[in-house]
Amino acid sequence: MRTRLGICRRKARYSNEEEALRVVEKAPFPLRPYRCELCRQFHLTSRTKGMRLPRFEIERRQAK
Repeated sequence: MRTRLGICRRKARYSNEEEALRVVEKAPFPLRPYRCELCRQFHLTSRTKGMRLPRFEIERRQAK
């Protein structure tokens, strides 16, 4: 996923994927972490179509 410089600067940054996943678990809507090509840290995106979802998100969707 390509992130433009302006978007990268506005998004929250997480130093590792585990830290980003902790935030994702608490979110009331589906999010997915990805490594930014510009800053080499992790951001979150709501775009999940065709992407691998974390196990807890799959379980959350099955429970509904």
